[in-house]
Amino acid sequence: MIKNIIDEMDFSLDKPAIISVLKTDRLNYIAVGLVEGQFLPKHQTLNPTLLTVLKGEIEIYIQEEEIVLSEGDVYKIPIKADHEVKGLDEENVFTLIQEK
Repeated sequence: MIKNIIDEMDFSLDKPAIISVLKTDRLNYIAVGLVEGQFLPKHQTLNPTLLTVLKGEIEIYIQEEEIVLSEGDVYKIPIKADHEVKGLDEENVFTLIQEK
């Protein structure tokens, strides 16, 4: 079991860091780490998803809108909406809780 998500995050310039925190038959809980300027590429979610910023600041591009989220901010990602996420600080960590 992970003791501290931020301490366990292995940041890389090559690709976003992703940690599976918990996976059950009812939910998927993951953590994502982005360095400054790095993107989590455009995609959609088919399940209700709640994003929480733990460290840094991110910008989410969704439905032709740009939303900046900071530490402690929570955002509900609309189902089937194209979106991508960009890291704005040197190190950025956010979690995603997806219902199944």
